[in-house]
Amino acid sequence: MLASVYLTGDSLNAHQVLGDLAGPDWRSSAVQKLENYGLRVVNPLELAWNMETGATIDISDSANKKVRRALDLIDECDALLANIERSSYGTAMEMFYAYRRGKMVTVIGPSPYSPWVVSHSQARFNDMERAVNYLIDKHPHAAPLNWALHYEAQLSERYEQMPPAGEPDYKFLGGSLPVLVVAPHATAYWREGEFKGQDSFTGSLASICNRLALCHSMLTTYCCAADPCWYLETPFRRALTDIVKAGKVGLVVMILGSNWEEAPGLQVSTYGPTEEACYPYINLLTERLSKLEPVVPGSFDHPVRPLALFIAEVLGIPTIIVRLHKRYRMPRLQPQPFSAVATLLSEFVSKTGVELARSQS
Repeated sequence: MLASVYLTGDSLNAHQVLGDLAGPDWRSSAVQKLENYGLRVVNPLELAWNMETGATIDISDSANKKVRRALDLIDECDALLANIERSSYGTAMEMFYAYRRGKMVTVIGPSPYSPWVVSHSQARFNDMERAVNYLIDKHPHAAPLNWALHYEAQLSERYEQMPPAGEPDYKFLGGSLPVLVVAPHATAYWREGEFKGQDSFTGSLASICNRLALCHSMLTTYCCAADPCWYLETPFRRALTDIVKAGKVGLVVMILGSNWEEAPGLQVSTYGPTEEACYPYINLLTERLSKLEPVVPGSFDHPVRPLALFIAEVLGIPTIIVRLHKRYRMPRLQPQPFSAVATLLSEFVSKTGVELARSQS
């Protein structure tokens, strides 16, 4: 499982802090070494605010969006690497937020350190090489179970909250493999005038597939005014269409939940341009999930058929719907079934994605 490290701090003269790692920029050197050891790095240079000019930052909608975007990126990461050689309001606030969110905060900067820095970081170093080696040695790899609990706790704060003005009700997590895993009911939604509760932990499973299998993932992150599975004229469906066309996606996997009253525990159904196009995927996925219990054809697909048929028939992409009983989505009470499903789904997505990428090259 790839860990993610968020970089923050103003650019410096690399030779002042990098030693043998000196290069054009400390961020570039950090990215290169961390990625060489299998860590994914989030380097939001477009969010960096220039603190040299001393210009007042106008708290406008665009500024608010930058802040929310930065906080969302930190939420998606396991660790934060902060260069505090120069003072920065943004860096300090990102450190504070990341530490309070349970992230591993590592600091680069001269000692003595402020009590605020000491209280809101796990490790502090005078040079970048030691800080990077610390992150590599510690391997901040959150297990799928622990990471899902943390991720869902944040998502649950917005289950029934409508998105702020101008904000989408979904999130896209980009990957490198041509498979798109979607969780369209990760949060609550409205369908034909009725309020429907979320399929808890389906959003976490979609994001875990993104982290474990490096596929594309998409999930709702706020309450949806219109069910993205039932209504096609939604921002979710339009964004999904753009992602499929731009990312050369060859397979869509839709993760949904089922209730206590719905049996059995694992249901899988397929939609595609042709039945033959779906055979390899359904057979492989059924074989893997059968390690947990017998898998049967989905029998509750009516509410999600509009979106599934659109993807399969209009976009021409094979689509698999996976319905998971509640007992597979209770990681606090039943951690083993949840971890097993997360692992098996990610293995399926990884294997399928590699084969699709090979065929597209």
